[in-house]
Amino acid sequence: MTELTIKPQTVQAEMLPATPQKSERNMGVELFRIVSMILVILLHVMGHGGVRPYSEYLSTNYQVAWLLETIGYCSVNCYAIISGFANVKTKFKFRRFIFLWVETVVLIAAITAIAHFFIPSIEVQKEWWISGMLPLSHRELWYLCAYFFMYPLIPLINKGLLSIKRWQHIVIIFWLQVPALFKLIMHKDNYSLGGGYTTIWLICLYVIGAYFRIYGAPKWAKWFVTLPAFFLSAFVAWFKMIYIEKQYDAGLIEKDSVTYQYSDNLISYVSPCMVIMATMLLLFFMQLKIKGKPVKLLIANFAKATWGVFVLHVCSAGWYWDELWHSFRKFSDYPTWKMVLASFGVVLAIWFVTSIITLFKNCVFDILWINKGINFLCDLPEKVVKKVKEKKSRAEAE
Repeated sequence: MTELTIKPQTVQAEMLPATPQKSERNMGVELFRIVSMILVILLHVMGHGGVRPYSEYLSTNYQVAWLLETIGYCSVNCYAIISGFANVKTKFKFRRFIFLWVETVVLIAAITAIAHFFIPSIEVQKEWWISGMLPLSHRELWYLCAYFFMYPLIPLINKGLLSIKRWQHIVIIFWLQVPALFKLIMHKDNYSLGGGYTTIWLICLYVIGAYFRIYGAPKWAKWFVTLPAFFLSAFVAWFKMIYIEKQYDAGLIEKDSVTYQYSDNLISYVSPCMVIMATMLLLFFMQLKIKGKPVKLLIANFAKATWGVFVLHVCSAGWYWDELWHSFRKFSDYPTWKMVLASFGVVLAIWFVTSIITLFKNCVFDILWINKGINFLCDLPEKVVKKVKEKKSRAEAE
């Protein structure tokens, strides 16, 4: 049986060595990866799937659908914070992005081929094949584009964060949130945050995740604090928008007023509410103590499949499968409890099916030695240079 408990708080040193150290993977954070991707799918089902847009305006279904979408909105921030937590103490290797690139291309090619040959309702475009080979040109894979520019900066960021004092790290975290607060208050994006779809924003979140990996969770971060804080932040963001919409519906504010136009500005990746939500979830999951090798193995494998889950359902062949996504619109007419259950049902179904496809891909990669081949090619230049130097040294010795 799996036992989930909270780890006792550990005392962290004020300054840590700048050299990354190997440590066992935090299985709570690996579980957090899975939950984050489920929240991504929830966000897409409620919005792109039409559950929220097709609900009657200000009806109970409309308000509950917006609440679920608000909860899902922190998902991308979660994933970016996990990147900081997972990478700040690991050895940097460029090949990891090559693995990610190859996985992305293979999955897009596979799902596009399946759509072309087996799903008549999807009209596969030539551009889909091109974007599959060049995923950085694919709008739906914006996270990969932003991550592409952040990835080579990771060793510099890590070295800097591991060399400063704790209080300095805290100051940097809050400093990097100032532009988001400025945008929230002044309604101007003078710092190119782009609503959170940028490399700059991923770096802001990376720094937060890195802090808790280096110094651990604070003493106050118990489950009875983090979880209520998560839901309270979601409620604040949701309530502000719903309250203003009700004010507008009652004729108390104008549609072209600043208040109405920015009614949903707390439901944004760069919103402080979303940052708090993602941080609270990290603090909760990083302290979970998960026992049992079978459960750990299960979590580890499904965690490795999370990127594949994202790619498969947002690439063109998946995103423009209108027959599938439009079928979710009918949930908006269900009784509220049934709408919620149906929505979570399809969310879990999409996550499970895409996870199984990705895990199958991982097995094929292992059988065909794809990862070993990439490692071999990446190690080859270094081995050649090493042999040349050894040969030169022997020649000089003779």
